Amino acid sequence: MCIYYAHSTENQDKSDWQKLSDHLENVAKRAKGSAEVFGAGQWGALAGNNHDLGKGTLSWQAYLSRANNVIDEFARFYEGHPIHAAVGAQWLYNHSVEAGKLLAYCIAGHHGGLPNWCDLPTAALEEKLQKQYSEINISHSIPEFPEKLPFLPDPERFGFQLQFFTRMLFSCLVDADYLDTEAALDGEKSD
Repeated sequence: MCIYYAHSTENQDKSDWQKLSDHLENVAKRAKGSAEVFGAGQWGALAGNNHDLGKGTLSWQAYLSRANNVIDEFARFYEGHPIHAAVGAQWLYNHSVEAGKLLAYCIAGHHGGLPNWCDLPTAALEEKLQKQYSEINISHSIPEFPEKLPFLPDPERFGFQLQFFTRMLFSCLVDADYLDTEAALDGEKSD
């Protein structure tokens, strides 16, 4: 059985590499906790639990192994440095155009900043959501999406409300991801 990893160290035996399932669960818990402050715990958990789905591909695992000079069952799938953030964004968008699109902004930008919908082809979220990516090879069920936003929409300020909410959710995800990665790679620095 193949084990999928989110983060690696220099240890080629992978004994201290962080499992992808652990990372997704940890980030989901952290992001949920932060987002609960503004009534968006379910949104935060969804973002955290799906942000690194692209690491559940054969090409990402091959990249991670190659970066650490490990020759393993993934070696034949090496394609260079694959995109991983857009994979989870696309997965959520494909399962819920409304909630999924909002979450896709957060996930696609969790390493480089929130993207615009329309932009240069390499940066536009719309383009990223239409690309073909490597297939996700980890078991991942379709989540239950929130039925409504955690705030009362005001028709005169809805655009502002939505972008502010997205930025708050994005912040919860980025902080949770950073803190869990830090804990996995250097437990003395985290928390």
